[in-house]
Amino acid sequence: MLNCNKQILTTTLWSTMSTSSFPQKIEGIIFTEIIPELLHELDSKKLIELGVIVRKKGRSRLYEPLTDSLRKIQWVKLVGQKAISVEEDISNAIEPNAIVSDPLGQTVYALCVTDLLIHTKSALDSMAVFLNDLLSLGAKGGDRDFKKTGFRQLVASKDLFLKHEMKKHEKWFTQLQEMRDEWIHRSSIRCRLIFGPSKVGILPIPKHVTYGFEEQGKLAITEDNFWPTETFATYHYSNLLSLFLAIVDRSIQIEKKDLYESPSIPSDAEKHLSTFPFMVTQNMVAERVKMKFHKSLIDW
Repeated sequence: MLNCNKQILTTTLWSTMSTSSFPQKIEGIIFTEIIPELLHELDSKKLIELGVIVRKKGRSRLYEPLTDSLRKIQWVKLVGQKAISVEEDISNAIEPNAIVSDPLGQTVYALCVTDLLIHTKSALDSMAVFLNDLLSLGAKGGDRDFKKTGFRQLVASKDLFLKHEMKKHEKWFTQLQEMRDEWIHRSSIRCRLIFGPSKVGILPIPKHVTYGFEEQGKLAITEDNFWPTETFATYHYSNLLSLFLAIVDRSIQIEKKDLYESPSIPSDAEKHLSTFPFMVTQNMVAERVKMKFHKSLIDW
């Protein structure tokens, strides 16, 4: 039984549910609010190792933008899976000699594609802010941005390990910025529902983003001109995650340089990655934690 008096508490999504102190007080944890089932590509041991080292050295504040970026990466994965699911639902409704009309489905689909781009760029911005401080690059304000060649060159000139990552992702940085500029700042994503043969699915995403809607309608429905939904989502998510993991690896290397001995890893640290904050605003006796479980990760 837990007595609560307007204090901040957290719950842990784990096989045995528990309550604990606020995430900042959990030993060795700086990354929180993560759903392991969603981000199964992550090496949680490295996240915990970095957290333990950073907390031991009293550098947690420096890493806040990096922890923010991981939460946003999770959003990218989530909306990408939602877009794939929406397309599958519409596809399953198609019947011979019938045109399926799903205004809500296509609206949700366009929203998910747009959100994927927004959160991808937002996660990158958080990583850029973090690297600027970690490497003491000295960039200010809007200059801390991977879309800018000067910032990428600054990172590359300061760190040989990350120089490889800048070159590896250069094409993606450019593509992402082109999509954002067109579909978020100038126009919007519009995808035609395809009835008939298509190797890129029934809701293909245009590759030629600067073409007008009518001009795109004249293009052959091929992979040269359109992205399949799953390919589009995977492309952006995998590039984003790849860069994040490289930054985590490099951060561990940097932080270990002046350590005389590696700090011990708490045995139960991994479960706290899934710690989400909540606040009790009334006096109450909390006898249990009731968890809401969804049918799937795209059931929302």
